[in-house]
Amino acid sequence: MHSFSFGELALIFGIVVVLFGGSRLASVGKSLGEGIANFKKGLNNGAQPDDKQLKASVTPTQTHNIAQVVDVEHKDAPKS
Repeated sequence: MHSFSFGELALIFGIVVVLFGGSRLASVGKSLGEGIANFKKGLNNGAQPDDKQLKASVTPTQTHNIAQVVDVEHKDAPKS
């Protein structure tokens, strides 16, 4: 696979600036940056629930039951 050298990249960038102009290129870059930032923000908001919601969703009974299951599994585990 061919990788571009610095001279080739500079030539391509120069052609893009001539075709689109500096102001249009700046607005395209700004829009692209805002789009990426909004995408990342959307990923972070959907992936991490609030700590208060997590604490409210787990009851002490559930925690006790989980501890019993872990204890039983620990006793049943083969000794090495």
